[in-house]
Parts: sequence; C-alpha cells; structure tokens
Amino acid sequence: MRRNAGLTVVELLVALAVLAVLVGAGWPAMRQLVEQQRVNTALLLVRTAFASARMAAITSRSVVTLCPARGADACADGGDWNRDWLMFRSPVRASQPEDADAVLRRLPRPGHATIFLRGSAGRRALHYLPDGRSSGSNLRLHVCMKGHARGEVVVNNAGRIRSRRLPGTAACPE
Repeated sequence: MRRNAGLTVVELLVALAVLAVLVGAGWPAMRQLVEQQRVNTALLLVRTAFASARMAAITSRSVVTLCPARGADACADGGDWNRDWLMFRSPVRASQPEDADAVLRRLPRPGHATIFLRGSAGRRALHYLPDGRSSGSNLRLHVCMKGHARGEVVVNNAGRIRSRRLPGTAACPE
C-alpha cells in the first residue's frame, strides 16, 4: 500500500495561484481600511489632546494653552500642527510658555506619518479658560491624507469639541 506523504508540485502551484488571486483582490480594500483607521485614530488623538487641555484648565483654574511645539519649550508660528504639541499654563493667555516650569506636558504628534494636520487661519494655538471655554474664533483642525481633507476637529467658543470624517474629495487647506 502506498501512502501520500505530502503535496505534489502541481497541487502546491494551484494553491499558491488561488492564494495570489485572493490577496490581489483584497489588497485595495485592505489598503483603504488601513487609511480609514489611520484617519480615525488621528481624529481620536486630537480630540483626546484637546479634552486633556480643557480638563487641565478646569482643574488647575488657570488658562491652559495647547500649541504645536518649536524646540523644547516654545510654540511654532503658523497653522502647521504636524509636530509635537506643548500644553502649558499661561495666566495672561500668552502665546509662549513663560518658562520651562509652565509646561504641563509635551504631547507627541498625533497620528501616523501619512497624516497631516492643518489648523484654521488665525488660530496658532488653543487657549482654554479656567471655566473650560475657548474664547475667540472657532479652531478648525483638518486631518489630511494624500493632499485631501479626510476629517476635521472643531473647538467652538464654549470649548465643545466635535469631529467628523470628510469624504476626502476636498483639497487640504494650505
């Protein structure tokens, strides 16, 4: 009696061909799912950082500012939020930390390297007042991927944070 000890070369090649077809058909959908999850993660991380700054302002009963960092203890100019962030106490709503002791936290840049964050014009930083409000105009932070706006986080004057996914058809603001 003869026993089969394994696969023949033809069986192995057929199995590999079937596997290659299945992987080839599923790859675009998988790539789209990964991109969608990266955008969702960035939106969640931005909302969490904003909420953390708001809670720090309320609990410390002082103005807390969140801004993109330039160096160790300074805020960057412009609406480019694609760097680490600084959270600091600023009793007079200053645009820069008074000293290193004023810095509460240094947050890593939220999101994957393929995600770009662009802030609305005129709002280089987010200031939370001791009662949790964010006075001034709304801050709108666009979450962009491959040059298209894929989501946004908005903070209104009352300090409320909301986010939404965008269809990705609009160009990312400059």
